[in-house]
Amino acid sequence: MGIVDKMEEQLDKRARKRQQDMENLFTYLKNLNIPDLDEILSEVRIMMESGFYNSLINTMSNDKFDKDVDFLGDLPKHRVGILAHDNLRRGGIFTTIFTKSIITVQDTLTLYSFIESVYYIHKNPLEKEDLLNIYFSRLDELLIFGLDSFDDIDLEDLPDITPEYFQALNRVYWEDKKLYDDLKRLMFEVMDFILNYPAVTEWPSKYRVTEDFFIQFLTACNAVNGNRLGMRTEDVIKAYKTFFKLIKTDVTEYKAIPNLIEDLDDHGPYLVCKKCGAYYQFPYGESIDEYSDICECGGKLKYLGNPRE
Repeated sequence: MGIVDKMEEQLDKRARKRQQDMENLFTYLKNLNIPDLDEILSEVRIMMESGFYNSLINTMSNDKFDKDVDFLGDLPKHRVGILAHDNLRRGGIFTTIFTKSIITVQDTLTLYSFIESVYYIHKNPLEKEDLLNIYFSRLDELLIFGLDSFDDIDLEDLPDITPEYFQALNRVYWEDKKLYDDLKRLMFEVMDFILNYPAVTEWPSKYRVTEDFFIQFLTACNAVNGNRLGMRTEDVIKAYKTFFKLIKTDVTEYKAIPNLIEDLDDHGPYLVCKKCGAYYQFPYGESIDEYSDICECGGKLKYLGNPRE
């Protein structure tokens, strides 16, 4: 047996062991007898067998936008984004080490990463009209407040999203994190299995991190919606149920609400980060030269002036 054959044999052996580890995790979770967990595990199986998870992972890293789309100028009027930036920490290593914050701006923005990706699966590339639908249909608020019942809520019945809501998200903590960690590990194994155990250099870490943050954000929303700050097993279950329902929904049916996009481009001067979406407004009359062109996250800031100037 040659060196190449031995390497292939070792890789096959490793893959079989990982597959067995995955099946052991399915069995372990099933035996926990947690309400509705069987439904979550069934959804994972369906997603694996349908090939949809592979498509979703690949879509997350695609360039989704038409080459002529420049949507950054609309961000200052984006309500959830404004509240997140004003009331949550930015995220990153310093937030993790020096604060107790779990939910950050980065967690919130994963909501749009998934809506965009699911939208893209149904219609691509994304054009300006599509992005208006994604950001201004109030689908984001329907998901925040309705979670897995988002498609059963009438817009007029939506609660008002407030700074206080995001201040509560800023204070959530893990009361029971075990199921979250177990399902996170399962999804890691499922993802590796679907992608045929890729090399580290080929592993789509962007998707994995985005999914983790998204599940965590939905978990926190369910806790806050229940007037709690401690995140529990029931919140994790609700988060996964919402995740699976969202990715199976044709989100192109959600259209921008006309009064939310009136005079959308009529805003004062801003600097907007192309990397994390953070934005900074400065008074009329001040020079852009007085401001750095680098965001706190390290991304490049873009100047957006008032089109009526």
